[in-house]
Amino acid sequence: MAEGVENLSVRKVAQKAGYSYATIYHYFKDVEELLVQTKRVMVEDTAGYMQAAVSAPPKNEAELQMLFATYARYHMEHPQIFRFFYFYRLPDHTAETLDFSVIWQETLRFLVQNGTITEAELETCAKTLVYTVHGLLALYLSGNGLNAETLFTELEQAIHYIIRG
Repeated sequence: MAEGVENLSVRKVAQKAGYSYATIYHYFKDVEELLVQTKRVMVEDTAGYMQAAVSAPPKNEAELQMLFATYARYHMEHPQIFRFFYFYRLPDHTAETLDFSVIWQETLRFLVQNGTITEAELETCAKTLVYTVHGLLALYLSGNGLNAETLFTELEQAIHYIIRG
């Protein structure tokens, strides 16, 4: 989290853990396997952060706004996690076990229940919102002129537009 995945080495991990680097290979076949397990822990950490901030699935647009703002804030506070999640390529076989799409669709289920969108639109709506927040975060973290206030304003406007049209 502090140095980024680009600066990771088995020797650094072993040193921080208090083991010899050879011992790490006893638990993980290579650095990629270590990173897959690290990503799983980070997914749990992200989910825990979200659950602590937002107690239940949203029931209205205001709660949905709060959920996405919390998600954005988490990654703004942990930019190395965002970069690791979305810019570091792990082996392809891990993709299906780390997919958030079902979670996001269930998060937006209230929009189907209240008639805002149809069941057929649910997946597209979820992907559009997720791609929007990730795009805004990428712009913010790149330092290319998007500040935090603008990120949250544009996120709020995008969520409103996507679910209201």
